[in-house]
Formats: sequence, structure tokens, C-alpha cells
Amino acid sequence: MINLSPIKRPVLEVSIFNQAIAESLLTSEEESIIDYIRYTGVFDELKMRKDLSLPSKPPALWLLSNACEKIGAKIPEHFSNIRSWSKSQSEDSIAWDGNLICSIVYSCDGIEISPTSGTALYHTFAVHRELFSGLEY
Repeated sequence: MINLSPIKRPVLEVSIFNQAIAESLLTSEEESIIDYIRYTGVFDELKMRKDLSLPSKPPALWLLSNACEKIGAKIPEHFSNIRSWSKSQSEDSIAWDGNLICSIVYSCDGIEISPTSGTALYHTFAVHRELFSGLEY
């Protein structure tokens, strides 16, 4: 079981996040990944790759991380705070840039939903609540 850090995840206003996306010059593939995550809510790499018809190389999570790095460059203070929070959540104290938009999912028992925990075939992620767009009409 992971002992989650008491550090609260930094939250950003959606309008500021959307502006950062617009200014970040994402590729169409990166835009599709961000839109998919925001609309779907919960995902794993295999499902995202299949749904978006992405090739297996480069890995979709690598593309996500690159997109988040580009977006983060437009909101540097928030991105720095997210990276600090991300590092605090990692067993290995390693920040992952994809945590700008989503984070790993945990069971009600506090166990990571991932192959390393023996709970899923793939790491499972959820979009941050304020960035979810799936229920917009």
C-alpha cells in the first residue's frame, strides 16, 4: 500500500489551463491525447492507444508527458508546484509531467491500480476533476 503524502494537489482554474493549451503549440496527436483524457476521465495507455489509433511507438504516456511539458512551460509556477506534488506522491520520489492533467488511480484500500500492485494489467489514470469535460453539454 502506498502512503500518500499529505501535500494537496495544486489546482488551476480551467480557463488558465485552456489558455496554456492554446498557447503551447501542441501537435494534433498531442491535442487528441489531451482532449481524450479530459473527455474520458479514466483511462489506461492501451485503451487510449486503441481509441485514438496511436502506434505503439512512441508510447502514448511519453506523448502525454511531452504535451504536459509544453503546456507547463506556459504556466511555469503551477507546473513547478505540480512537479513537486508529483514527486511527493511517487515511491521513488520522481516527478511525472503527465500529472499536470491526470494521476494514477488508487483503490478504496489505497492500493495503486497498476501491474506493479497486481491490481490491473496497465497503470490506470484519472483526469483531475476540474479538467474533466465529459459532462459538458
